[in-house]
Amino acid sequence: MYARFGSGEGRTEGTWELLRKAASYGKGLGWVATGALFATILATVARLAGPAYVRQGLDAVDVADRQALFQSVWWFVGALVLQYISQAISQYWVSGVGERYLADLRVRAFRHLIDLDVDFFSRSKAGVLVSRLTSDIEALTQFVKEGAINVVTSILTVIGVTIAMFLIDTSMALAVLALMPILLGVSVVFRIYADRAYEQVREHIGRVLGAIQEGISGVRVVQAYTQEHRQKLEFGRVNERYFDANIAAAKAISAYFPAVDFLRTSGLALILVVGGNRVLDGEMSFGALVAFLLYLNWFFEPIVQISNLYNLLQAALAALSKLLGILDREAAVPEAIDPVPLPEIVGKLTFDRVTFGYDPAVPILHGIDLEIQAGERIAIVGETGSGKSTLAKLAVRFYDPLGGTISLDEVDLVSIGFEDLRRGVALVPQEGFLFAGTLRDNIRYARPDAGDDEIWNVCATLGIAEWVGTLPDLLDTEVRERGSRFSSGERQLVALARALLAGPSVIVMDEATSNLDPETEGVVEAALATLLEGRTAIVIAHRLATAERADRVVVMDDGRIVEIGHHSELVGAAGPYARLSEVWQAAQTSD
Repeated sequence: MYARFGSGEGRTEGTWELLRKAASYGKGLGWVATGALFATILATVARLAGPAYVRQGLDAVDVADRQALFQSVWWFVGALVLQYISQAISQYWVSGVGERYLADLRVRAFRHLIDLDVDFFSRSKAGVLVSRLTSDIEALTQFVKEGAINVVTSILTVIGVTIAMFLIDTSMALAVLALMPILLGVSVVFRIYADRAYEQVREHIGRVLGAIQEGISGVRVVQAYTQEHRQKLEFGRVNERYFDANIAAAKAISAYFPAVDFLRTSGLALILVVGGNRVLDGEMSFGALVAFLLYLNWFFEPIVQISNLYNLLQAALAALSKLLGILDREAAVPEAIDPVPLPEIVGKLTFDRVTFGYDPAVPILHGIDLEIQAGERIAIVGETGSGKSTLAKLAVRFYDPLGGTISLDEVDLVSIGFEDLRRGVALVPQEGFLFAGTLRDNIRYARPDAGDDEIWNVCATLGIAEWVGTLPDLLDTEVRERGSRFSSGERQLVALARALLAGPSVIVMDEATSNLDPETEGVVEAALATLLEGRTAIVIAHRLATAERADRVVVMDDGRIVEIGHHSELVGAAGPYARLSEVWQAAQTSD
């Protein structure tokens, strides 16, 4: 069998190459897998010995040899016991190997995901990535538990049965093999049709999952605009297409298995006629004919078994391809090969002729030259799409520039190890993200070794100790998933406490004070002032007050710096910043 699979991450390769690559992730499990394979072979041989002992027993009955009959029965029972024990050992080892392999693969994939660059996540849907580590792993688990050992057993059975039939009677075995071209033709047609059908099934289940995720994530917007009925109809259409795809796959199965069963029945009838006449003519014993018929039935049985597992196998191979596609993905922002150590970070940040674009063919930033002194607070302003947030992402090395350099304390960021860089430069996002767990765990996320005294000191410094004291379990308060227990302003305060405890020399704030409720804005502003004191700061400004407090204002337009200076200087220059300042003042007046 040879097929090609696309992962959705640009991975397309042959089945054998896919399996070879997958096996490379199972190092250390080889001896257990070898033992399981040996037990499977032993179980298959023991099963195949059964008809041979049936033949001996019937031949003994034919000549009235009781001793030979009883010997055949005992050998037959012994073969069954050996088959049972070997199957039990094989199943246990295969399950153990499979579960260990999949557990390691899941951990390996998650660790690799965590190490990938931000660009990968910005281009990938969160639901798809979650599906890689959940439903795709589940598809592999299902195949390991239900299909892997059956596929191996079926292949071994076909080979063993073919040999056994030739040993009994070559001419009848050749007659059986004459049916193979027909069987192969039917199987090829089935596979071509089934491949297309199952591809559609996989495509539409992805759309169903996407529709569910979108509907749940956007339920507030749906209800706010009373579009529940529209959302239900859209999901119904997506689900109906998934249903149609499954029906198409079911048609392929419903046509294939009766055809295989017809060929098996035809083969049995042919051998019964030919073999029966040979028995009547004295050219073959009755026991040999019965044994041949048993083997013939087993010859078709594994083929049907493999066909039954075809959907399971296809799903497992597709899932494996997608997982390996993630594992093969290399970070676009790699760790420094020979990092320059930075024991003490002062906080001087320099952009030297920096050019960047998310798509290299479409630059967003053009020749950015900016030198930020240690301890200086810079406010970056500009219209939407001017490149403010992009500049902030480059400062924390979420991306590497296409041209020019960005340096921290005169050292190129690409030469600084991630551990030193993240220790020295911290990003405070617009919305404070909290992890499920306690408030303590979230504040000390960057410094897991921090004690409660340090945490309380940070809270007191930021002026939020009183608020923490009102919580039911203080630092042990569960914040729930994504911090849903707290308001947006409270989540932002926790994020600021996390940043202060981490102790960076450079703070990059990506619109960190936008979308806060008025009641907590004053508290957040005071906490921000404490956090930024004595630190280099790059603040994406959306408020006039933020720009006024900055040491310098950097005005961006269409990916270029068009003005730099203090607020009062730029207002007096009557340039782009002055016009933007007027807009802000007008907005404040209208509020």
